[in-house]
Amino acid sequence: MRIAITGAGGFVGGHLLRAAAAAGVDALAVVRSAQAAARVPPPARAATAPLRADALAPVFAGADAVVHLAHIGKERDGHTYAEVNVEGTRQAAEAARAAGVPRLVMFSGLGVARYGMAPRVTGPYFRSKRQAEEVLFASGLEAVVFRPSYVLGAGEGLVPLLLGQMKAGAVELPGDGAYRMQPVAVEDAAAAILAAAGAASALFFPGRPRHRVFDLVGPEPMSVRAFVDRVGAAAREKGAVADYVVRSVPLETADRAAATGGWHGMPPDELDCLLCDEVAEAAPLAALLGRPLLTVAAALEGALGAALSGETR
Repeated sequence: MRIAITGAGGFVGGHLLRAAAAAGVDALAVVRSAQAAARVPPPARAATAPLRADALAPVFAGADAVVHLAHIGKERDGHTYAEVNVEGTRQAAEAARAAGVPRLVMFSGLGVARYGMAPRVTGPYFRSKRQAEEVLFASGLEAVVFRPSYVLGAGEGLVPLLLGQMKAGAVELPGDGAYRMQPVAVEDAAAAILAAAGAASALFFPGRPRHRVFDLVGPEPMSVRAFVDRVGAAAREKGAVADYVVRSVPLETADRAAATGGWHGMPPDELDCLLCDEVAEAAPLAALLGRPLLTVAAALEGALGAALSGETR
């Protein structure tokens, strides 16, 4: 199997490249700069191209599937959700179609299905993800969409943030921390992408458009407060943190800080993702993989080890 991966220089993309190598999959990492191309680990190959159909089509030629990970979770450096998440998906789909690639696999976001039904999933980020899905579904390609809760593993960003607060003596949580998350191991995320990229037509529903959506969630829903406690307990076992307190901060205060510079670095849309309280059924993902999902403890071990060693995204 041959796959082309946009956004291959990111957190999930890096794990996907390693999983592809282990599985004997020929992976082409499509990145935006020569510096990013130089960081692509062998045996994966690298190509530089902007998110434009005319530039991507020759790069995609010969692939069995395109994995489109080149999305953004916050607007910065002049890049907007409309430009990257929506129009970038349109360009990737047009390029795949022009190159004769039948299937495109994409990451969206858990909560997209409830846009307009809950305040924390009703905003520009989730709207862009919803629009990107519609672009893909209208493209004529075989479409596989994964909607992740929180992808957990070596190189992600939340565990280092929490560790820094714990070492400083206090973790601040907006509200009571009872809003839920459902962390999925990044190894399972990568395995799911590979499974979807190479799955037979039975992946799709008979007599329906060749589209499939999976909630990318782990086996255990939990509150964010419970997750913080799990991180703290694991960090204490490693001697990485001592005593700290968990402080509840009014939601209004967190929202105001996010809008005026960032809540501990989180702009409003990232804070919404933390607070959105979205969980889902994990059985379809396990069925796609043909095995049980990795535990939160296993995923946290990788994330914590990387955070303590200073590994970044």
